[in-house]
Parts: sequence; structure tokens; C-alpha cells
Amino acid sequence: MRRRRFLGRVGVAGAVGTAGCGFRGDGSREGASDAAEPRFRVGDDGFAVAVDGGGFEPLSVRGVNLGMAKPGRFPGEAAITRAEYDRWLELMGELNVNVVRVYTVHPPAFYRALAAYNRSHADPIYLLHGNWIGEETLREAGDATTLSAPFDRSMRQVVDAVHGATTIAPEPGYASGTYDADVSDAVLGYVAGIEWPPAVVRETDRVNEASGYDGEYLAAPDGSPFEAWLAARLDAAVAYEAREYDAQRPAAFTNWVTTDPLEHPYEPFPNEDAASVDPDAVAATDAYDAGTFAAYHVYPYYPPLLNETPEYVDYVDHRGEPNSYAGYLNDLVGATDHPLLVAEFGVPASRGIAQRDVHGRDQGRLTETEQGEILAAMYADVREAGTAGGIAFSWHDEWFKRTWNLAPFSDPNRRPFWSNVQTPEQGFGLLAFDPANAVPLDGSPEAWADATAATPERDPVRLGDGADAARELTAVRVASDAAYLNVRLELAGLAGEPDWDATNYLLAIGTTGSGARALPYGAAATAPADFVVRLGGPDASRVTVYPRYDAFAYEYGAEAGLDLDRYRNPDPGDYTPLRLVINRGYTVPVTGERVPFESVETGRLRYGNGNPESPAYDSLADVHVAPSSDAIELRLPWGLLNVADPSRRRRLGDLWIDGLDTYEPIESIDVAAASYVPAAADGTARPLDAPTNLTHAVPGADGDALRSLAFVPPTWDRPAYTERLKESADAVAEVFDRYAQGE
Repeated sequence: MRRRRFLGRVGVAGAVGTAGCGFRGDGSREGASDAAEPRFRVGDDGFAVAVDGGGFEPLSVRGVNLGMAKPGRFPGEAAITRAEYDRWLELMGELNVNVVRVYTVHPPAFYRALAAYNRSHADPIYLLHGNWIGEETLREAGDATTLSAPFDRSMRQVVDAVHGATTIAPEPGYASGTYDADVSDAVLGYVAGIEWPPAVVRETDRVNEASGYDGEYLAAPDGSPFEAWLAARLDAAVAYEAREYDAQRPAAFTNWVTTDPLEHPYEPFPNEDAASVDPDAVAATDAYDAGTFAAYHVYPYYPPLLNETPEYVDYVDHRGEPNSYAGYLNDLVGATDHPLLVAEFGVPASRGIAQRDVHGRDQGRLTETEQGEILAAMYADVREAGTAGGIAFSWHDEWFKRTWNLAPFSDPNRRPFWSNVQTPEQGFGLLAFDPANAVPLDGSPEAWADATAATPERDPVRLGDGADAARELTAVRVASDAAYLNVRLELAGLAGEPDWDATNYLLAIGTTGSGARALPYGAAATAPADFVVRLGGPDASRVTVYPRYDAFAYEYGAEAGLDLDRYRNPDPGDYTPLRLVINRGYTVPVTGERVPFESVETGRLRYGNGNPESPAYDSLADVHVAPSSDAIELRLPWGLLNVADPSRRRRLGDLWIDGLDTYEPIESIDVAAASYVPAAADGTARPLDAPTNLTHAVPGADGDALRSLAFVPPTWDRPAYTERLKESADAVAEVFDRYAQGE
């Protein structure tokens, strides 16, 4: 946006270098310095690479972002092995990936694996490398300039690592070891820093004089203090590599929608449009042949301006369809003189949801198939907008991640040790980590051989209406893994799909040891139930919670307008839906429209086949009906059941007394199963001339009190898991190949 403003300060040759026009196809350079010829440069439309010592050829980025975490490990443990890096790079290549981006220095095994991969493959995988500076570190500092020394030190470490010329001493939270693999010939460039908190940008600009920056390789003549600081950091890194290794390559800083240089009058949260960091404020000088670019993280569902700006919502994309994401990209590319790389884009395949997109590209509650379709469409949007390419977030799922609307309900120190499928932030990967020995949720009886089981102690109530066999429970089996509590109901005979008008099922699940409670749905029975599951068919199955144990009501009930007295002191038999907040409400500027608080009922259960090997696989399946084995199976995410850490068998305590920070042990999980005849669409049981309105119960009942199976879930120190490419990977491979073939 500021290109004309540099011309008098940086010089015409510098401005040309910024736009990438200062080279010809034969590799010669106008105004070239005495430094070695760069292997990578920024051209008019993006990156270019010198091939086989000849001229430069354009390189459009088809990338994935690679983090440093894996199940059972925080990213700072740097625990990914050489075998894992080798395997993953091979898979990336098969998906037509040509760039992998990392956010910080990885263990030496990564660079050795990358070097080995590129030696053995005709089509290399290039590397975009970043340096990490923690958001909390930035917020605590306020003024980013006070962090210049550690920032520069971390960038020098990155440069030394990619040249295979350093040994990094162990330091908690960082990778270490001897870096002896020189991958510099594959390093496309550097993308420094993180998504800048607007408060830090504002504070840096407030306390520092706006004097710009004039460096050897990069300059920000008219830049704000924060932009000048970034220019100085990039300049220092480029100078270090030129001095120590006689090399240079493109460099940029991370940016995102919240600090873009555009004005967003429809953004409802002032902080999300309160600061600007403009890549065009930073220009390459005559000495910097490699050039700079703009790097943005752009997702379709946040900030809200993407849903509220009419020009975006109504924008018609290259397919002829309304597309707010494409509308924003078009605006951003048009406002940026540098080639623009979409350094992060994606949507998660997760059971939970955290944000909605006006066109359905939500943050969560997407199947793996839907994730792939959206990723492919977004990459097409990125390319059709005239960018330098895009990097999908992310290569693999990250169990340690938390999402704003679920973060209060789990132990932050134990998140990597279990799979919280409710958390969208966990599920962005193309590579899934499935709990080992998990039941496939496809009706296979052999998968339940080691489950804890109970059989009925009494015969069922028989009504002679043709559905008695479906209502007769022959066994209930309970198992668990790092993601789910799993339950299987075995029946005398289903005779095809259940007649849900004749038979429903209840599960009473207790984790707190609270004692018997009256059950809902007119069951006329009691059980130690903190949660009750009704299975009433695909459109009428849900998990409900005893109101006092409803974490949503405790944390968000006042905002949601709930009658909190009902939750503190519930009536007998009162259970409430499980909900998940996705929007806390806001007012849209310009129009004054009030967008209300919004939640979804996350306790609703979805029917399908949960086996990834099945052609009918549905990654969001909760319930599977298997007529061939006369069984109904379901899996309940630990997060639905207020389990804060299943690896240690710990749950949330009494919320209204202890709050959300107290975790209690789970001695056992009480499970009772029953069948009944529904008399109404809401699942209310038909009255029977019996102690309860239930037709059968397992293990059994004493009068109106159901007995429970006591299941003790195993604990673990390190989770056992298997790797699997998600269904979304196929769609990404196809769209990457399609654009590669068109280049």
C-alpha cells in the first residue's frame, strides 16, 4: 500500500527489487550486489527458484505447516523422531506438497530427514522457516523493541541450523542438539514471528518515536515504530546470513487479518481492527536481491468482520458463488504491493465447533470429507486471487491445543495426553492420531472382547407387539480409550433397523458417585446418573446432564440468559441438553445490528459408521446400529462427560462450590442400560403396570432403582496411538496436483 512512498527514500532500484522485477529469466540481475547469486527470489507474482544453475523459474507454494507436538508431548519437548519425520515427508510428497513451513527450530532429525528426502526425490520439498516468540512473552513486554536481542538471537539460530553449522545446548521448551545437515539449498525463505497481538503493536507504537528504519538489506523509511522494528529484525537476520554464509533468500514477517492494513468498519470488536502492520512499509534495498513478501494467516470464520462486511459476504468468486473468504483475499491482494503468501489457511475436522462462517466454512463440526472439500476450495480461492500460493494448517492433529470455548473445562497440564475431539483446534491436521485399540464403531463384536460386561439379571417385560426382541438386552459392554467412553448394547434381535417408534434406549452414566437420582423421560426409575443418554433414532438421540453438573451453564449461563437457580437446585428428574457456546454476542458497527449469544447442542448424537477402513466411514459418527450382530454401539467424547483428564481419571468437581479449577478423581464410571416404549416424540416413556416404565434393564433393578455396572477406565502415562491420513488428504492432494499441472 505504501510503494510510492518508498521511491524517494529507498531508490528506484530498491523499489524494483521489492516488487521482484529486478531479474531476468537468464538469471542475470540489474543492480546486483557482489554477494553470491540467490537460489530463491521474490518475483512479480511470487517466488522463483534457480534450477540446475540456470535461470529462475516460478514456484507457486503448495504447502503444509508442521508443528513440533505429537500425542503425549508438548511442542517444547521436541519429541518427534527421525522415523516420524522421514515418514511424514514421504507422505507430504505423495500429496503433491512442495513446501513445508516450520515455526521454530526443530530437532536435528528434521533437517537430516529433509536433506535425505531431497537427495532421493526429483521434486524437492522446500522449507519456509520461522522463529518463535511466545504471545505471552510479547504481552508481558508490551513494547516489542525490548525483545530485540532475544528475537535476533533466535533468528541467528535458525540461520545456523539450516546451514547445518551449530550445536544448540538444551533449554526447556526448545529443540537442541548438533545441527549437521545443511538444507540451505532448499530453504525458500524465512517467515519471522507470530500473529502480532494488537495491544503489543499499539504499545510499541505509543512508546517509540516514529523515525523509520534504514538498513542494509531492508528498510522502513516511513514505517511505524512496530513496522520499523520488524524491518530491523529481518535486516539483522538477512545480514547475518550474508555475512556468515555468503547467502541470502526471501524474508518476511507473519501477519494476520487482525493487524492487516485495511480498514474494517464492520468489525464489532474494536481490538480486532485497532492496529495495523503493513508489509508494504518494509522494502528491499538495492543490496537485497532475494526480496521480501507479505505472509498472512487467513481463516474464513474469524474475525467477525469476515461474516459482517457486505462486500465480502456478497462477493462472487471464480465459481460464480458468494464467498466472503475470496472477497477478503481479493481486497487484501489488491491492497498489497508485495507478492502475498497465505501462510496459514484451514478448517478443522472436529466434533466440536468454535466459530461459524456465513458460508459454512466453520471452525469445527465438519467431517474429514467436508474438511477436504473446504480445504481444496480455499486453496483454489488462494490461487485464483493471484497470490504466491498457500500453506494448509496443519500437517498433523495437535492434541495439546485448546479452543476458547472449551479451554476452562480441561486440565491444561495434561491436554497432550488425550484426544479431545470436542476441541476444534486439535483437529486441523491432514494426519490423524487415532487412539490405539479403539473400538471401530462398526458393529464388530471382536473389538469388544476385553470390555467390561454385564448381563441381565431378570427377564424383560414382554408386550407382545412384535418389538420384544429389540427391547430385550442380552448384555452391555463398556470400554474406553484416549478419546472416548465406548458402550455396546447387545439385543435379543433387531430384525433390521430398529423401529424407533416402538423402542428407545436409555443409558445412565455416573462419574461423581453422587448416588441415585430420578431419571428423565418418565422412566419412573432412579440411577446414579450425572448424564443420561437417550437413543431414539438418528433425529432423536442426545446426551443430557444433571443441571448442577452442567459446565456450560456454570461458565456461560448468565450470558445465555439461563435461570441459574434451576441449575443450582434442580428438580428431581430434571436433565438439561449439553451445549457449546460459539458466539458471545456483539453489535455490528455501521448497522447497529445486535448479533445475540449463540450456542449449539453438542450433546446431539449422530448415527453412522466410525471405522476409517469402511467405505461408509463418517468421522463424526457417535452411534452405530449393527443389525447383523444385534447391537447398538456408541462412543461418548470425554469432553462431553466433564472429564478434565482421562489419562489420570479426573473430572470436574462440584462447579457451584469449587469452580472449574478443582479436579476430582473418578473412582469408577457407573453405567446402567435400559429399554422402553416411547409414548411421545420427546421420548417420554409409555406407562407400564410395573415398578418402572422400563421394559428391560442391565444389569438389573431393585424396585425402581437401577443397578449399575462399575467400569474403571485404565490410566496411562503415554497415550498409545496410530497414524492415519484423513479423508481430507485426498482432496488436498488433488487440488495441489491440479494447480501444479497448470503451472
